[in-house]
Amino acid sequence: MHKLNLLYVEDDIEALEDVVFLLKRSFSDIYTASDGEEGLSIFKNNSIDIVLLDINIPKIDGLQLATEIRELDEYIPILFISAHSDTINLLSAIDLRAISYIIKPFNINELKNSILKAIHIVNKDKNKSNKIFLNNGFYWDNYKTELTYRTELLALTKNEILLIKHLFENRNRFLTAEDLKEIIFPEKKVEANSIVQMLSRLRTKIIRKINNDNFFIENIYGNGYKIK
Repeated sequence: MHKLNLLYVEDDIEALEDVVFLLKRSFSDIYTASDGEEGLSIFKNNSIDIVLLDINIPKIDGLQLATEIRELDEYIPILFISAHSDTINLLSAIDLRAISYIIKPFNINELKNSILKAIHIVNKDKNKSNKIFLNNGFYWDNYKTELTYRTELLALTKNEILLIKHLFENRNRFLTAEDLKEIIFPEKKVEANSIVQMLSRLRTKIIRKINNDNFFIENIYGNGYKIK
């Protein structure tokens, strides 16, 4: 078993159960959803390594769901399952950098080989060193979602990791507290001020840890937050 998590979104319950039974030995956890909205919520609130999507799912279809997931994580392997092989869907899947487009009814080995390919990609990426210099001695590894100061690994909460990851992946623009709230607390009725407080606590924690006033997130009044 690989220490990886899979998100599988499928509205055909029988097909979902069959695939989960087939793949359960390959993953630590398999998260399932029967529609796109539920799938997006699970993705935002859990650590997902690979995404398997049926295209024709309710509320948010598989292609739109993949588009929203790509906005949150540009590297995660995405695989599609579809009962149709029309060119438009296939081209959309290519645009979303899907690693497989599996047509129903599919051969079991075809699915297994596609999943093994995705696992290989994730494991290869996780072993990479992808430290990006931020400023003043801070480095961010977007594959391992780790923050270091010089050579010291800094302890972060799950929400702090989501916060930094999203700021990093949008590092060429400012994000407001409202923008960040929608990513970190998508299903919770919280005020944008919760993000302001989180950033303040993170800044205080890091400044105390490194014993100086350096910080890698800037806040410009009226614009929002951005990685320096």
